[in-house]
Amino acid sequence: MELLERDGALTALAEAREAAAQGDGRIIVVTGEAGIGKTSLVNRFLEDNGDGARVLVGACDDLSIPSPLGPFHDIAALLSPQLEEALSGGAAPHEIHRLLVAELRKAPPATVLVLEDIHWADEATLDVVTVLARRIGSLPLLLVLTCRDGEARPDHPVHAAVSATRPDVFLGLEPLSERAVAALAGAGADAVYAATAGNPFYVTELLAARTADEIPPSVANAVVGRASRLDEPSRRLVELVSVVPNRVSTALLDAVMPGWPAAAEEPERRLLLEVEPACVHFRHELARNAIRSSLPIATRRRLHGEILAALLAADADPADIVHHAEAAGAEDVVAQYALVAARRAAALDSNKVAYSHYRRASQFLDRLAPPEQAAVLEELATAAYVVGRLDEAFAAIGRAASIDRELGDQEAVGRCTRILSRFHWYAGDGVPAREKAAEAVAILEPLGESVELARAYSGLSQLAMLADHAEEALALGERALELAVRLGDESTRAHALVNIGSARIMRDPTEWATLLEAHEVADAAGDRQEAMRALGNLGFSLMWWAEPEPALRYEQQALAYAREHEVENLGSYVATMVAWLELRAGRWDEAERVVRDKLEWGSSVVQLLDKTVLAEVAVRRGDPDAADRLADVEAQAERTGEPQRIGPVLELAAEWALTAGAPLPAERLERFLAEVSPPGRFGTRIAAWAVVAGVDVRLEVEAPAPHAAMLRGDWAAAAEAFGEVGWAYDRALVLSLLDG
Repeated sequence: MELLERDGALTALAEAREAAAQGDGRIIVVTGEAGIGKTSLVNRFLEDNGDGARVLVGACDDLSIPSPLGPFHDIAALLSPQLEEALSGGAAPHEIHRLLVAELRKAPPATVLVLEDIHWADEATLDVVTVLARRIGSLPLLLVLTCRDGEARPDHPVHAAVSATRPDVFLGLEPLSERAVAALAGAGADAVYAATAGNPFYVTELLAARTADEIPPSVANAVVGRASRLDEPSRRLVELVSVVPNRVSTALLDAVMPGWPAAAEEPERRLLLEVEPACVHFRHELARNAIRSSLPIATRRRLHGEILAALLAADADPADIVHHAEAAGAEDVVAQYALVAARRAAALDSNKVAYSHYRRASQFLDRLAPPEQAAVLEELATAAYVVGRLDEAFAAIGRAASIDRELGDQEAVGRCTRILSRFHWYAGDGVPAREKAAEAVAILEPLGESVELARAYSGLSQLAMLADHAEEALALGERALELAVRLGDESTRAHALVNIGSARIMRDPTEWATLLEAHEVADAAGDRQEAMRALGNLGFSLMWWAEPEPALRYEQQALAYAREHEVENLGSYVATMVAWLELRAGRWDEAERVVRDKLEWGSSVVQLLDKTVLAEVAVRRGDPDAADRLADVEAQAERTGEPQRIGPVLELAAEWALTAGAPLPAERLERFLAEVSPPGRFGTRIAAWAVVAGVDVRLEVEAPAPHAAMLRGDWAAAAEAFGEVGWAYDRALVLSLLDG
């Protein structure tokens, strides 16, 4: 594997070797934690030695009773016969010292003597190091000593020996940076870095194992071996800390293991644990998992139980209680705290965590009264939807609605029906989405004014807006807005404003204000979905008005917001929008990479957009499967019944026809225009392509500048307009019409 971020150390070694070749000896000490790459660095340096210095490498071994002069016995055969005989025959130390110095003094042009792992050296070896250090200035010798941080106790003689050598250079090797790990790991580098903290040995072994979820045996053996040398209290502390994810608070350790600081000294020195004022944690997550995995299940369960008792006594975070209760087998505690943890996580926008806790809480529904069962299922459905678990969202909202019907709670049934409409829309099923939205209004209107009715009106408004029916969307949106304001529901006010703003910008590309207001209202109300829907819709609309620069700016803002607040479903959608804008700007490979990395084949509107982007890349690049990809997205887009899904695919079909020399889809373009009459923002663009196909089109509505020119049949002006916004491919495609 490539040796990264060690150029400075290699240069220092090379310069020291050159000095030694001139008779000016040097000492370099290479230090660092286990696995940091000391041996790899020295080996690479020696590989680059060429025909230069003589190389001698000896190693100290981790023996309970070290072998005297062990590393020099390793190299005895490469030394003079007299020195070899002295070593093997047990000569007096001063004689060995004299012969060794004489051997090193006469060796041309220089000698590189590497003594590895001197933290395990015997005293006789350290005496030799001291003798060589005193004479190094007059020897053609580079003495390289490698030493593991933390391995030797503070009173070990190696510390005095190294200090007495007065090394010319200390090379303290640092872990690899995140950038270096990314260069080695590629996709998934974040997980590799999180598990290894950049330790080269752990990185290498983890990549060789091809997964960050399993611990390579080589890593497990190395870590467990280091822990086995600890005394009993230190080992107990290490085991206790290993069953706590990330870090354990010192307050918790005080409760579970009084007197733990004394036990922490040895594992801290050996760089297994890091002790901070408020917490203790493993230096590497991979090491923590190695220790935890080595424990028998019964031991783990006991340790979790000890921690759980302390957490309960301290009235700690419900999420921590649930984690340790599950591991300890305390099901009653899980049942008591899982829902509390879920609701707390949801309130903090920790949506992935909330979803996991809601799933766990739903397993104990039979302990709750029916109204609370329905409430939990509804919350589970929402959490599942937000993180993109659509099948579970459908199942949970269906069960909630059934319970509400049995209870005769019509308002709750109406609410679940409205939510179900949203799920159908996200799944790409336009007809049931509209049917359920209308059904929700029909259920709620007889019950009188309510927040739920305002939300149902706003749901219908949203579907009308998505269908390019601006007037209907505005009318329903205003009705929802008025009711929401009167009832003081800021979340529904934000939802209605997004619909109204989106409908307004359909007709006027300068109408940004309402969507920006909607974002602010939603953000203030804590409605993260609507806050980013406002930004995403603004970016999407600007793209279709052929204004890619502000479109990209707002989509990137929406994406950052989604990541901050863990809005997985819409965040995935916005990520694809950013890729689409990159594609239009000519960065095809980057757009394809982004979409492929996040694509999960399915039938949601997110996957439809992913497939549309990939189909557009295939068409523009002339890939052999372009026609198949186009047919696939055409079928899925038709199922949504939404012009904003169908329109881009029809445009792409026209592009493909022009580039492949096939007939333009004139009949389909004309049919689309008839179905969306009067045409909205997508209708104007399809009308422009219909003109290209020879359809007689007469429109008196505003269109994006390039498409307005196409409607006039002015291909040169259209090409110029595309060029001005940086869409070079579109420009070239329209210019090809001049030749026709």
